[in-house]
Amino acid sequence: MANTLRNEVKIILAGEERTMRATFTAIRAIEKDVGKSIMALINQLGQQGDLSVTDAAVVIHNGLRGHDDNRLTLPEVGAAILEAGLTNVSMAVVEFVSMALNGVSVGKPETAAQ
Repeated sequence: MANTLRNEVKIILAGEERTMRATFTAIRAIEKDVGKSIMALINQLGQQGDLSVTDAAVVIHNGLRGHDDNRLTLPEVGAAILEAGLTNVSMAVVEFVSMALNGVSVGKPETAAQ
């Protein structure tokens, strides 16, 4: 089960349960990689119900990295999404980005090197 106190969301990907964690570094990387703010991404998901495979892969990949899971590359995450089906991963993506809107627990400070 995901530990919401640690900003975690579980997802089944590439045949394995994995954990995404919303951290400042993960959210910052998502914004950089999708080319828009996390608020714009949330609005896109909420108002339009629009989630591209690319955006889903970026969110999941950076969320996994936020949990120190670096086993899958971005293209591997994209392939795993296509294998699982975008609909089957979209709830985890929405839950993950919603953490930025609803607030996240702040634990130990992250280092600038992350």
